[in-house]
Amino acid sequence: MTDLDDAIFDLILTETYRPGQKLNELELAARFGVSRTPIRDALRRLASSGVVTVEHNKGARVTQYSREDVAALYSARALMESHAARLAAATVDDDAVDALRRSAEDMHEKVVASASVADIAAANNEFHALVLSHCPNARLRDLVGSLVKPIVVSRNFRNYTPDEMRRSAMHHLDIVDALSRRDEDWVEAAMRSHIRFGYHRAIAQ
Repeated sequence: MTDLDDAIFDLILTETYRPGQKLNELELAARFGVSRTPIRDALRRLASSGVVTVEHNKGARVTQYSREDVAALYSARALMESHAARLAAATVDDDAVDALRRSAEDMHEKVVASASVADIAAANNEFHALVLSHCPNARLRDLVGSLVKPIVVSRNFRNYTPDEMRRSAMHHLDIVDALSRRDEDWVEAAMRSHIRFGYHRAIAQ
């Protein structure tokens, strides 16, 4: 995402604009000191990841996910992303494992340092995307990618306790340990457990 995308995303994450609320292009343009064109482009990019919904002749609104929507997304992710991680275990080399470990450690350091939810969520999304990039099945990568909604993950993180945030970060390190041993069963189980942890936190809200 661009800096403008990130700035609008942050307004949505902090609920300056709440789920279902209309996003006024002129208002956003004035806020950021730009024309409507880059605002419109940013909203289209955010729509592609499910952050906003753009309707013809109606403009953009913050996407509203019901509890059932969130539960369905996490359940599907638990099945498919864990299988993608299993396939990745057969393809990763030592350099890939090192990169994954750095990514997992980066998130852990952000959690320990009490970084912003946006920064922690970004580190989380980066780690998951990196694991997914090593899945050799392109169609599965696309399917999993369509289920990872950054705004859903970020909103869920906002409700984590500090201990839950640390546990989530440690899960990433466990996944890397499993990948480093190319243990497909362990990788699959670790990823599924990690996503189910997020699922139960999400539906508890």
